[in-house]
Amino acid sequence: MSLLSWRKSTLPTFSRGGIHPDERKELTENLPIEDFIPTVVSLPVSQSLGAAAEPLVAKAAKVKRGDVIATVPGGGVSVHAPVSGIIKNVQTGPHASLVYDTVITIQAKPSDDEPEFPEQADWQALPVAQMLERIRDAGVVGLGGATFPTYRKLTLPKNAKVDTLVINGSECEPYLTCDYRLMLEESDKVVLGSWLIAKIIGVGSCVIGVEDNKQPAAEKMRETIAELGLEKMDPPVKMTVMVTETRYPQGSEKQLVQALTGRLVPKGGLPLSVGVVVQNVATAYACLEAIRNAKPVLERVLTVSGLGIKTPKNLRVPIGTSIEDIVAHCGGYSEDTVKILTGGPMMGRTIADLGVSVTKGTSGLLFLTEAETNLDAYQPCISCGECVDACPMGLEPNRVSQYMEAGRPLETEQFGVKECFECGCCSYSCPSKRPLVQFMQVAKAAYRRHERKSK
Repeated sequence: MSLLSWRKSTLPTFSRGGIHPDERKELTENLPIEDFIPTVVSLPVSQSLGAAAEPLVAKAAKVKRGDVIATVPGGGVSVHAPVSGIIKNVQTGPHASLVYDTVITIQAKPSDDEPEFPEQADWQALPVAQMLERIRDAGVVGLGGATFPTYRKLTLPKNAKVDTLVINGSECEPYLTCDYRLMLEESDKVVLGSWLIAKIIGVGSCVIGVEDNKQPAAEKMRETIAELGLEKMDPPVKMTVMVTETRYPQGSEKQLVQALTGRLVPKGGLPLSVGVVVQNVATAYACLEAIRNAKPVLERVLTVSGLGIKTPKNLRVPIGTSIEDIVAHCGGYSEDTVKILTGGPMMGRTIADLGVSVTKGTSGLLFLTEAETNLDAYQPCISCGECVDACPMGLEPNRVSQYMEAGRPLETEQFGVKECFECGCCSYSCPSKRPLVQFMQVAKAAYRRHERKSK
């Protein structure tokens, strides 16, 4: 039986695969965003896709909130001090996805003249080039987790034909509610940021996609759009909110574009190839602050959840806040916690060091008990085809895993391994509990190594 057969919906969604995991949003969806500022922050210099930034500061240097403390040689996304204080150290430290990275540690010491970021004059009328410059200088990246530099994504090729901006408010990962709370509590900033992005890419149509398990957020966004009167602004933008089926991975770019526009992004292509640009709601928020207030990305909203954490929360924390400090702020975690993740349960990464810090791409911290995860040893493939049915890209994860076990990673392209975006639908659906995503990751890594050697 297909994993989708139990649930029918007439709401828009993507056409192939997908799953309906337990949502677990109830743990935090009604908890307002709280601010938490630790006494020490440790910032990895790798905060976005691409080359890592290099430190500009040394031990004992004084910095103010918003100062640039690391830059990418040749241009790129800079790293800023999220708090005022003194540099304690610049050394190697843990990183959630890279294992280790250069880390800049700041002892927070707020000063009497803390930097403020007031509204800039004529921010709505700035030339597009200047808006992009502010987004770049503010270090804005994709805050949904991708961390691709936003100014690059919004700098369109000269021959690009784009007519629609899609704002991703799906937040389809179980447990996570940070985007949901942002839409509820600061919808005006999300909407104005979306309007600015539409202006930058030169489109008059913007569609905000929200899953139907977040109806209050959809209603709030609609109210805000009506209040702001975007169709009367310069330039006018027709902004609509479309409620989609709650179905994982609805928030993936290709799947969301199909659900909201009916357009199919071709194999190996980007939404740009069908006239669409996609941005996350938190990224739209950050773009507004960068353009209107010249404020860098200094903090982010994340969800702390799971049955293992004593007090679940939605927190706004400075970039560089350690997981250890967040755990203490949330009352600690229980003894039956068996797994700690950064991100969501489907695409997040397991960590073993509480010294890991929040980066720009950290959307959540999950503390899962044995009841919430599966630690059983995996079994041989039984060729049931459930993973093929669940894959939203129409790939063959079962065949990839079999070839990997046979030591033939460079023969897996025929099964679509390079198209995999590691959503985890295959692993979730497998009755043998096979780590199909990990097989895909290792196969892709083998291709990357092979391609590097071939150059």
